[in-house]
Amino acid sequence: MATPKIESLRFEGLTFSYENSAPIFQGLDFEFPMNRLVWFNAESGQGRSSLLQLLGALRFPDSGFVCLNDMKVSDMSFEEFLPYRLKIGYSFDFGGLLNNKTIFENLTLPLMYHKILDIESANKRVLEYLKFLAIDKYKDQRPAVVPGGVRKITCMLRALILHPDVLLLDDPSVGMNESTFLRYFDLIKKIQSEGALRHIFVSSFDKKLMGLLGSTEVVIDDGRLYLNESQEKYAVNT
Repeated sequence: MATPKIESLRFEGLTFSYENSAPIFQGLDFEFPMNRLVWFNAESGQGRSSLLQLLGALRFPDSGFVCLNDMKVSDMSFEEFLPYRLKIGYSFDFGGLLNNKTIFENLTLPLMYHKILDIESANKRVLEYLKFLAIDKYKDQRPAVVPGGVRKITCMLRALILHPDVLLLDDPSVGMNESTFLRYFDLIKKIQSEGALRHIFVSSFDKKLMGLLGSTEVVIDDGRLYLNESQEKYAVNT
């Protein structure tokens, strides 16, 4: 039976802190906007990256719940959560690439490992996306020897290669030129036309670029989340 699409994400009484630190979020209730690009805007140290990691179940709250489709993630077994995990793509800084694999191999690996596509279809998808972003000349090189911007965009490309429902991007414009960044979002629009990448959550300090994308702004301030709807040019049609 196919895994249902991710339709809702919610925090319910959520408290989160790092060891020996004051809580970043405490007793937080919040229903996240869906079917659009959501921009998490906050001053440094307000928990933007932590918020994304909680949404991706890469970190877990001290108390309270992350709810996915009205199900508490903490109540789900590994086997129950795994199909949903594959529907959440994330990119954090420059991490996530294997240094002993080429750029091309890093991108085909998740498609093959999770049996999403056969080898021919996987190779075709990866090459198409590398060409779309004009970095196909680096496909046979390893992450350690390519320019930093190429490594960054490869991490971001890996986050969407499975065509997830939810895409989490932490400071995607850092180390990236503007044209490549906007081209990446052109690729997202292309994939969205095929029915994927419906919910996009971006943590960024770059007000200019987020403004160009017409995002829905969620402000993080003193451990609370506040919705500030801007012009939704990027809302996904459902």
